[in-house]
Amino acid sequence: MRFPKLVAPTLSIIMLAAVGCSESTPKAIPNATTTTLSKEVVDCSKSASIVECAPKGTSIADVLPKLPKKATGTPIVIGTINQDTGAAGAFPELTVADKVAVAFINEELNGVDGHPIELITCNTQFNPDLSQSCAQQMVSRHAVAVIGGIDIWGTGIKTLDNNGIPLIGGIPVSFDSVRAKTSFQFSGGTWGAAVGMAQYAIDTLHKKRLAIIYGDFGPIADAAKLAERAIKQHGGTPILIPTPVLGADMSQFVNQAAATKPDAVLALTADSGCVPTLKTAQQIGLNVPIMLTGACAAPNIIAQVGDSINGKIFNLEADLTPNNPDSVLYQAVSKRYGPRFHYEAQGAGTVSFRATINLYAILRKVGGDKVTKDSIVAAFRATKNQPSFFGHPYTCDGKQLAGYPAMCSPQQTLGEWQKGTIKQISPWLDIAAWLKG
Repeated sequence: MRFPKLVAPTLSIIMLAAVGCSESTPKAIPNATTTTLSKEVVDCSKSASIVECAPKGTSIADVLPKLPKKATGTPIVIGTINQDTGAAGAFPELTVADKVAVAFINEELNGVDGHPIELITCNTQFNPDLSQSCAQQMVSRHAVAVIGGIDIWGTGIKTLDNNGIPLIGGIPVSFDSVRAKTSFQFSGGTWGAAVGMAQYAIDTLHKKRLAIIYGDFGPIADAAKLAERAIKQHGGTPILIPTPVLGADMSQFVNQAAATKPDAVLALTADSGCVPTLKTAQQIGLNVPIMLTGACAAPNIIAQVGDSINGKIFNLEADLTPNNPDSVLYQAVSKRYGPRFHYEAQGAGTVSFRATINLYAILRKVGGDKVTKDSIVAAFRATKNQPSFFGHPYTCDGKQLAGYPAMCSPQQTLGEWQKGTIKQISPWLDIAAWLKG
């Protein structure tokens, strides 16, 4: 099975969204945010550069040169903080995606008006002390921005905030990542996934009794309770089933959910929790819609679960419209620069890639000689319906989702696993409006 063509990202701590889609594409789902589509997929394999064969209509068309040019000026220092290794999951693909994007920017896009990006990386290793240490390293290295990855503890975010260093994108999994004044997120994180699943279950599937299986840990529990509140507002009956964050026997909790006779099950799990969740549901004949995070559709999990994945629904946070120009460009860049860093295009790396490209677009808007921490923060705060690479347009006014001011675009899409691939089954879901009732 191949998984190169469409990739959909998103989600959290124990629910990292890492979806790899097959070469087949879903039928178009019209919505106001769809970009102008290319008529055919562009093959850059025979081109000397990506920019010479880049598809028309990408969200960064305005900053793509006609011919490639390598940046040779003084560097602009950007950092990335991510959990590359750790007991609660390892997500090195996010850091590697940053490297791929930066290589493309520096070698073909002339960097930021001639200034190459110098990327410094730091691994938190699922350690709150190292999270803080990483932030201090960014301060000492004079980074003008930090690209977020997954930092479960997020203890260093306050240090970044106190020093005016903006945190750009990633997968927000801590309270500070969605509430810091200088954090700008292009994902709904755990919160967006939980509410988006509930919205689709009630409004589209017309299911009312929803069981939510979730890790009993600060931000994840908060997301489950946010969904619980929204479900009640819309006349549904939420059933919350908490699990330990580490070492949970997911089969036990799937059985517990089944015993409540739900109309649908929302499983906020990822990594090691995906396989037992999917297999147990099949073994006990749980014949109701089962909705999971995109992480559970990752290739390594698919290989283990067999046909138990068929018909399952996943959150995406991406537009899988056929031949989406951003998707085509992402594929081309990944194919050209990915092998250098051993990067696999399918997976959650799309989230970091998106953040890097969105940051690059802002840096170009500011101007290479005027880039500072303050100018970046000001530029993001001024955005309104700004195009987001392979995502929903974003507005960073702090008002997109009440209580989570760093979320610039919490909107969700959902997909269903059909015949070996993810098929998009929803347009963009405005979860903020749905939460308001």
